[in-house]
Amino acid sequence: MCPLHEEVHKMNFFFYRRWATCPRFITSIVLIAGLLFAACTGGDAATATPTAEPTATPTATPEPVIIADSDGFELTFEMAPTRIISFSPGATEILFAIGAEDQVIAVDEWVNFPPETENLERVKYIDPDPERVLSLTPDLVLMATAQQLQVEQLRSLGLTVLFNLEPDSIEGVLQNILLLGLVTGHSEEAETLVAQMRIRITIVEEAISDIDQGPRVFYELSSDLYTAAPNTFIGGTLTLLKAQNVAEGAKTAFPQLTAEVLLEANPEVVLLADGVWGESFETVAARPGWDTVDAVINERVYGVAPDTGNRPGPRIVDSIEEIAVLLYPDRFE
Repeated sequence: MCPLHEEVHKMNFFFYRRWATCPRFITSIVLIAGLLFAACTGGDAATATPTAEPTATPTATPEPVIIADSDGFELTFEMAPTRIISFSPGATEILFAIGAEDQVIAVDEWVNFPPETENLERVKYIDPDPERVLSLTPDLVLMATAQQLQVEQLRSLGLTVLFNLEPDSIEGVLQNILLLGLVTGHSEEAETLVAQMRIRITIVEEAISDIDQGPRVFYELSSDLYTAAPNTFIGGTLTLLKAQNVAEGAKTAFPQLTAEVLLEANPEVVLLADGVWGESFETVAARPGWDTVDAVINERVYGVAPDTGNRPGPRIVDSIEEIAVLLYPDRFE
């Protein structure tokens, strides 16, 4: 087993304890646990090779749709699935955004968006129960990085599993939307959504087009200094915004930095995705040695919405816009 796989399982008990005390929080740290797998396997998204243009209905495609998922497994869809279980909050948000919500029968236990997911059946996010999955009789199971070790187990039970590693860039998020549109028979809606997202991204890019290099940024996933390296979709937001990610050069996608490394990096801006756990400018400023950090001196420590920035779904553009305003307030007045 990859060492990072072992580390993820060591962390799971901690995650569940924190979930139990904060049930509304779909955490950035859950994402750390899931995406640590990607450092072992790579961050390539599934690729789609359609044999025909699908219809926009949830019931049929004129000819088979063939795709290869992240582990190279080839899937053929004669019909668009009508009973989907989604283990990925990002994938769930995509399905609802492209009009495939009526095809979803169950979602992972921590999904909280969109509100229409509230009454759906729930499945475990980590170490899913095969019997529970079978009992729901899905015709498609969407699994992501956090469930990588269970993919073959579910396939051995005769289930159709589309395994898709969390993307390693913003472009990867957009491609995943197109992929799920293709699979579900909602290509037209997916293409429209992606076009709208690209327009919003372009507006941000044009507003900072004359900036050569943005500020040094630390994106904090947890108070024990986990962060996102550039080769992640979270890091992709910082790259798009021309920020200097202080996790540049990290050996893993979601590294844990030391206080010494951070103090030496001297971030000019600190973004707190763990603000929902109580982290704030005051708590950061009170950390030993942080009173010398530029972000603290200039009071540029900001809470950011974790669900929008830490999920590879349509709301990633909301995060791009939110962070753009924080980094360049004079450009977005």
